Amino acid sequence: MYTLTIDDRGRDVSTQHDTLSAAQAALHAYLVLSDYYYYRPTQLSGPHAAFELLSLAEGRPRVVGVATIEPYSELDARRDLKTVFASTTLGALAS
Repeated sequence: MYTLTIDDRGRDVSTQHDTLSAAQAALHAYLVLSDYYYYRPTQLSGPHAAFELLSLAEGRPRVVGVATIEPYSELDARRDLKTVFASTTLGALAS
């Protein structure tokens, strides 16, 4: 599992993908739908990748956001489930 996180002008979007290529395809689709020009790699080390999102809306390239793709581990899943459970009524009853 991989997490794609996009910060586009302060709006954060985070999605889960089964493969790295699926996360990259989702990033590409986001760029096309947002009418952005390109994404430029800023870090491509190991399992973590970071990109700057570029727009040509004003006639020259400018950075309008950032995106990261990183592995989503079982430990991450457990942490997220624990957070969700704690914020529900059931979590309050279990305390």
